[in-house]
Parts: sequence; C-alpha cells; structure tokens
Amino acid sequence: MYVQGTTYAFITRDFTSKEKLLQPQDYAAIERSVSSARIRSYTVLTSNGSLEQCIGAYLWNKRVGAALFPLLQCLEVTLRNAVHNAATKHFNTPDWYDPLTRLAGNDYFRAFITKNPELAQDFYRKSVSSGSRKGKKIWTSRHESMLAQAKKKLQDAGKPQEANAIVAELMFGFWLGMFEKNYHDLNTQNRLWPHLEPVVFPNLLPSQRRHSDVYQILYPIKELRNRMAHHEPIWKHPTANTVKAAIQMLNNTINNSVSLIRGMSKERGALLHESGIEGTARAICRREVLNFYLSGRVSREVSVRRLKRDLIRHIDGKYLYPSSYYQNGKETVFLNLGM
Repeated sequence: MYVQGTTYAFITRDFTSKEKLLQPQDYAAIERSVSSARIRSYTVLTSNGSLEQCIGAYLWNKRVGAALFPLLQCLEVTLRNAVHNAATKHFNTPDWYDPLTRLAGNDYFRAFITKNPELAQDFYRKSVSSGSRKGKKIWTSRHESMLAQAKKKLQDAGKPQEANAIVAELMFGFWLGMFEKNYHDLNTQNRLWPHLEPVVFPNLLPSQRRHSDVYQILYPIKELRNRMAHHEPIWKHPTANTVKAAIQMLNNTINNSVSLIRGMSKERGALLHESGIEGTARAICRREVLNFYLSGRVSREVSVRRLKRDLIRHIDGKYLYPSSYYQNGKETVFLNLGM
C-alpha cells in the first residue's frame, strides 16, 4: 500500500491491458431491469439526455453512494454516542431519553392543539389535557413513537431493553429530532441545549455548535441518507437542477459531515482522513468522475507498467479522477487523488 496525503493505492498482482465499455445491447437490458422512469431521472446530469449517458450517471450515483455511506455511518454513530454519553452524565441516568421525550412531548402537544384547536376533542395528553378523556386517543410525539418502536424491536428479538441497545436501535431521525427547539431551555437543566453543546461538540466554536444551526446542517444530510436507503438519485434535491448544483450539494454534505465529526472527535476525524474514507468521497463527487462514467467507460485492466505510470501521475496531481483496476473481475487496485 502506498500513501501520500490522500493518494493511495492497493497493489497485488500483474494486470493485462483492456478497457471495458458497455455495448448498445447492454444499455437496453439495463434500462429494462432498472425501469425507464428511474434511468431517465438522471437526465439532469447528462449533456444530451441519451440512454447511454443516463446509465452512466446511474453508475456514478452508485459509486457516490458507496463512497458516502461510510462517512454518513460514522457521523450517525459518532453523533448518537456523543449525545448519549453527554446526556447520561447530565441527567445522571442512562435512560435519560424517557423523561426527556415525555417532557418535550408535552410541548409538542400544546403546539399541536394550538395549531389545530378542533382536534382537542379527539386527543388528550396525560399531565397536559384537562376535562373528560372519554372517546379520546392518547397523543404521542413522533420521538416517543420512535423510542417505543426501538424498544419493541428489541423485545420481539428477545433482547434486553438496555440503554446501549436502545440507543443503537434508534434511527438517525430520532437524533436529528434531539436538536429541535423543544429540547432547548436556557433557564432549566431538564433539557439538552444549550447546556450540552460544548460537551457534544468540544472542538467547535460556540457560534458553530448552536443546536439550531446543527439541526440545519443535519437535516439535508438525513434527507440524502434516506434517498440512499430508498435507492433514489443521491444528488436529487430541489436546488440541484444542474450538474454544478448537484456536485456542490454532495460536496457540502461531505464538508458538513466531516466538520461535525471533527467537532465531536478529532481522533474520529483523523481516522476518516488517514483511512482514505474522506478522500474517496471527495474524489468520487467531482465533475471529472461523472464525465468518466458518462463516456461509457466502467472499468479498465492495465499492465504493471501502465499501473506504475498512472500511480506517478496521481502523485504528481495530473489525474483528476479515481481509477479502479481489476483482475479476473475483482477490484484489486484503487487509485484515488483527493483534492
């Protein structure tokens, strides 16, 4: 393995020269298996809207997803553990989420009834509602519902409902929700923020770690993660109506994810960088890489001599896209230049 900055290569055995291109019949077969509607949704990333370029953009999207997933996974795990550890110490209990979501749930219910007063006859909330409860349904906040679902999943699997297991089972949406305004109260210690902002984000400036600002950063990341989970175009966003905007959105996701991870743990951020995870994400989410896939090229096999030459060009900064090298259908060399 060779490493210099964010350029790295894994080298195994000899290679033979060959460049692989998709054939016309391949495109038609791929369109049938994926669906025309899904393939054509990538038109915005192409120059001419042809089937060949749409499938190229589709393949690039797959590469983007594979490159971003470890980064987003790291963000989610680091975030939930940082919040859980800080809240456990602050509230002096590992089950802090139960009373906290009930308390915030009361505020959500009051806001719900204020906005929809006619529904007060249909729902009630313990410790909040007054009058008869006959014929009314108990109102539960979405965070309480997420918590209940996590506990039920553990119960159905025959696993103990311990704090660490529950925290690991809670979805990213739950942790995003912890940054909403109902978990903030400057005048009491029974909420998360602003008291835990310097604890959860010790490496960010006070102006960078405000819970409301963190929420605005996390929300589009959560939406992108959901698109990945539902096999949708990752770059798809109301503002991403051009190639430039789509790539900018992806790079904003990388920058914000890395910034938050480093803000919580310098060591975690350093590991992302040194392992090449950050560099791979940055290298894949570039116009040059998209153009490579739009050209119809999907992979190439080369000789050791060519491999050495390519490696030197990467080190010199003359290559603007990552290169994958295959042997017998297995990716054995990956050259990446992070800029």
